[in-house]
Amino acid sequence: MPPRFLLGLSLLLAPFAGTHAQDPAPKEYRVLLVGNSLTYTNNLPALLRAVGASQGTPITTETYVAPGGTLSERWRDGKAADALRTRKFDVVVLQEIGGQVGCLASASRTRTAPCAATVQAHEGFAALAKASGAKTLLFTTWSHDERMQGRIHGGMRKLAKDTGATVFNAAGAIASLHKAQPGSTPYPDGTHPSTQASLMLAVALYRDITGTAPAPKALRVGGPLLPVNAAVSAASPLEAQPALAGDGKVTVVPVALIEPLVKALPDPKDEARDLEGRDPAREPGRRGR
Repeated sequence: MPPRFLLGLSLLLAPFAGTHAQDPAPKEYRVLLVGNSLTYTNNLPALLRAVGASQGTPITTETYVAPGGTLSERWRDGKAADALRTRKFDVVVLQEIGGQVGCLASASRTRTAPCAATVQAHEGFAALAKASGAKTLLFTTWSHDERMQGRIHGGMRKLAKDTGATVFNAAGAIASLHKAQPGSTPYPDGTHPSTQASLMLAVALYRDITGTAPAPKALRVGGPLLPVNAAVSAASPLEAQPALAGDGKVTVVPVALIEPLVKALPDPKDEARDLEGRDPAREPGRRGR
């Protein structure tokens, strides 16, 4: 075949090369979050959506939270449970007050009413999630006290075993960030995460939801970064409350702030040791929630 003809043929086919080898469309994730101010401070759901958008992986969220609220309260009011029964979710994130989970590490305290209510709520939500094909993630909170942190990890292990859920080691993710940046202040008021810590949670949560760590990219956050004292109600989804909608402005988080978070993501093996209590997260100045 003449060389000129081959050249012409290759130029003709070039625009069509690879049309049959395109990457599959990114999966979309629907995530239900249930918790309290540790979830809504700095608007973790909005940060999670922004991380997903930066990766070309659409994430939609529906969030039921209240200041100081317990998971048993959210179970009893029925709003999040109704959402699970009537809408499709891929992942359910359950964030309980640390002390409520820590009681499960003690055989005597397990039989108390608050502890029993916590167990019932976790079992109820996890059962609904399983019935609908959703994965349940148990959000591990933090404590300034090493022994309490160990109890929280122990309670989470028990809940995960009893419900078939997976532990999301939020405390370990923030501890890993602080280890990488010792000068940072993850908990400005001793309890609630800083904006940087909440961003770390969003990056870590994205990894646990999708199974892949995000590539460092700038974020465009469409929701307001809510303060601790935001007027949040558990009567409706966080995303549907007009008072929390903000002014429509977008907060841009540059890639220079995201890259250190991705690099600081803890190794899964280290997380396993952390959860087993052999290397508990040590973080001065924290108070458990």
